[in-house]
Order: sequence, then C-alpha cells, then structure tokens
Amino acid sequence: MRKVAYRAAPLLCLAAGLFVAMPLVAQAPDTVLTLAGARSLLRRNSPEYRAALAAADAAGEEVWSAWGSLLPTATLQASFGRNEFTTRTYVDPIGQSKEVDPPVTDVSKSVYQSLAFNWTVFEGGRQFFDIGAANARARAADLGAVSRLVQLESQLETQYFEALKQQELARLARDLLAARQRDLEITQARFRIAAVAQTDVLQAEIQVGQQELGALRAELAAEAARRELSKLAGLEEDVAYELRDTALVFDPSQLIRDDLIVLARRANPELARLDADIDAQSRSLWSARGSWLPRVSLSFSLSRSERLGSEDEMFTFDPRNTGQNFSLSFSWPLFNGFEKKWRTGQASARLQQARHDKVAGLLEVEKEVRNAYDALDSGYQALRLQARNVELARESVRLQTERYRIGAATYIELQNATTQLTQAEQGLIEARYEFMKSLARLQGAVGRPIALPQ
Repeated sequence: MRKVAYRAAPLLCLAAGLFVAMPLVAQAPDTVLTLAGARSLLRRNSPEYRAALAAADAAGEEVWSAWGSLLPTATLQASFGRNEFTTRTYVDPIGQSKEVDPPVTDVSKSVYQSLAFNWTVFEGGRQFFDIGAANARARAADLGAVSRLVQLESQLETQYFEALKQQELARLARDLLAARQRDLEITQARFRIAAVAQTDVLQAEIQVGQQELGALRAELAAEAARRELSKLAGLEEDVAYELRDTALVFDPSQLIRDDLIVLARRANPELARLDADIDAQSRSLWSARGSWLPRVSLSFSLSRSERLGSEDEMFTFDPRNTGQNFSLSFSWPLFNGFEKKWRTGQASARLQQARHDKVAGLLEVEKEVRNAYDALDSGYQALRLQARNVELARESVRLQTERYRIGAATYIELQNATTQLTQAEQGLIEARYEFMKSLARLQGAVGRPIALPQ
C-alpha cells in the first residue's frame, strides 16, 4: 500500500497542474502541460524551492530567540540528597588517632527547592540590535526564497520553450520524412517510364533513409527536453504529455531598456535580499559595539530547604526553612584580550562585504538585463529574416517540383531546393523559441513578469 501511495502522489500533483483539452477528449486523450501548470508544479514539488522555504522558516525562528533575550529567565530547581557515612577512627585531644569501637554509622538527608529569576536589564543595547538583525536576516531569507523561485521559474520557462522547440522540430522532421517518401514515389514512377535514371531512385532512397535517421534523432531530443522539464517541475514519474504553444512574438523595440533596468533595481528580489543582508550586518555591528558598554542585571530567587534525620522521609515537598535573595549587579569588562575589538572588526568587515555584494549584484543584474534585452531584439530580427527565408524557400521548392515533374529540372536541383527549405523552416522554429527563451531570461533578470505590448 505504501508503494502505491508513493507512486500515486506525483500523478495527483500532475493532474492538478495539467490542462486537458475537453473538446478533443474523444479524439486525442493526450495530456497537455501548460506553462502555468508547470509553474504550479514547480512551486509544490521543486526540492530546491522547498529547501529555500525551509531555510526561511529556520531564520524566522531565530527572531523568537532574539526577543527572548529581553525577557527574564526563570529556573525551577529541586534536589533531594541522602548521605550515609561510617566513622571508624577519630583524633583524640593529644593528636593521636584512635579507633571507634564499635564503628558509628549515621545517615544525613537534605532537601532543597528554589525558584530563581535572572534579568539582564542593560547590555549595551545589544538585545535590541540583535532583534533588528534577526528580523533583517529573516527578511533576507524570505527574499532569498522568492529570488530562488524567480530563478527556477526563469529556468523552467526557458526549458519549456526549449522542449516546445524540440517538439516542433520533431514534428517538422516527421513532415519532411513524409515529403521525402513522396519524392521517392514520384522518382520511382518516373523511372518506370524511363524519365529518370536509376541513380535518381537511389538518391531518393538515400534521402528517405537520412530523413528517417533525422526524425529518430529529433524524437530523442524532444524526449530528452521533456525529461529535463519534468525534473525542473519536480515530477518523479515518467508521465507522457504534450506541450501547449504559448509563444508570443512582439516587437521588443516597444520596451525601453533603461526602464527595465530601473524596474529590475526596484523589483528584483535578489537585490532586495542583499539590502536586507546589509541591514542585518549593520545591526550586528551595533550589537558588537555594545560589548564595550557596561552590563546591568537583576536576580531574585526564592528557596526552601531542610536537613532531615535518618528516619525522616527524603522526598519532602514542603521543607520548612525558607530564604529570599535579591541582587543588582553591575559589570564592565575593561579588557578581555582584544575580544571586543575582534568582534567589532569582524562585524564591520561583514558589513563592508555585504555592501560590496550589493554593488556586485547591481552590476550583475544590469548586465543580465542588457544581455537579455539585446538577445531579445536580435532574436526578433532573426525571426523576421527566417520567416522571409521560409517564404522564398517554399516558392523555390514549388517551382522546382513542377519543373521536376515535367523533366525540366534534375533530382539534385529539387533536393537542393528542398534542403534549403528544411534549413529555413528549422531556423524559423529555432528563432521563434529562442526569442521566447530570451524573454524568459529577461523577466528572470528583472525579477518579475514584464507588461508585454499588445
């Protein structure tokens, strides 16, 4: 039963994130994985994202510890003792050791109970700075989880369009195989009427064999891309699905690169995490400086105790002797072997490192936004050129096919035109999905979805 439940869990997650096209259920029962469904699966199943959330939870628990330093500590203590001893010798008044005959055996018992309160009233303000630092670290951990999610979603979208690209290339390879088989049939028919030589038939058969190999490789590449997508989404089961084409092509010149950089500075969660880290290190520095100041603490305790005879019950919960203690202590460590200087220096160095990390993060984000924007713009230009090349190559194939039917063109000329069309169609598919992958990387660099032009 456990094994069945374990295997069924990923399937339930997949069913929640997948979309099944209802009008086509009777004709095509294949499951379709949408981009939104893949994101939903990633948020539920990705071990990297779940680990980042667990780290954020752990950092949140640190805040409780920091607040607890402001409160007094209370300690309840109870002890019950029994001591049995035997005296066999003693020292007489002139200093000689004598034996006791017979030996004296005695038993002593004691009971002690106390309730003690200790409160550090002032410790150079360290408690307040520690609370602020803990809150800042918790905020940084939360932003780290958000940043990790943004990175994973960018990788997921990039892989989604890579899988779509491989899926379309596999479809094109199957269509080309069907076209090569039709060319072979035409060539064989013309050979039977002595319109072409046998070498043309052999060339056509070679083209069919090569395209069969190309279709097989395209299918394997598409399957490998889907497996990588499944891994990013957190799917453990080998579930077959199709992908929905959500590619949206637009002119990226409508987006302003400088505005995207400003948006990234404001919205990128990694930069916000670095800011929170700077805040945490700054408060930690002030906490370290507090070690140079004096410390004031209060303590108060209530106690009860009693010494019992050998015949008394040891476990007595109401001893008769009582006591109270109250103390106010003041301490100021003037020198402790440069420990205060070391602690302050370490905190100052970590603050400087956090600030330099923020500068490096800003430069990295700006670089990623610029590179992704340039890739998006060049990808759009390449897409337009590839679309034009496909139109020209299709017209060339149409003309060469008609010329070949009437014997005005050779088989080599027809194959050259067909090869050019194949390359153009492959280039168009690659350009289309590389454009979408560049958009996914751009949104990942910005740190949030971008409002796309209509």
